[in-house]
Amino acid sequence: MTKEQLIKSENTPEEIMKIYQYIKSFNLNYPNYNGWVEKCKKELESGYKKAYYYERDSDILGIIIFQPHKKEKNTLEIKNFRVSSLNKKRGLGSILYNSIEQYAKKHHFEIIQGDTHNKEMVDFLLKKGFKIIKKQALYSPSQIEIILQKNLRNQN
Repeated sequence: MTKEQLIKSENTPEEIMKIYQYIKSFNLNYPNYNGWVEKCKKELESGYKKAYYYERDSDILGIIIFQPHKKEKNTLEIKNFRVSSLNKKRGLGSILYNSIEQYAKKHHFEIIQGDTHNKEMVDFLLKKGFKIIKKQALYSPSQIEIILQKNLRNQN
């Protein structure tokens, strides 16, 4: 019997290790990605970063990692968001995104922000009500990231 479930943001040490192994397995074109993965693990352990992930039979199918914005205290920032290619178009991204939007509202964040250079992710976030606020090189001078925000004020 296949068991699928969404795992919440208060992660156990075992879940943090599973998240760490999952994100470590991706070789993304971001400078010092492996260093970020190590820092991410420590910040998950401290509770600064949080994660939701969706799994089937103990295998992660998709994940969203988030944290309070370092400068804008009313903003929740998406730091890593992915659904495995075999599981796209199943609604998992929406389940994960909706989970952090509910988290943001419950914890009185007014804005959710993310950045990406992935067109598919930009399109997904635009469908979720995000607006492009600027484009700039954040991680590498040769790669322009698109910064998007969704204003949660005046939403139920």
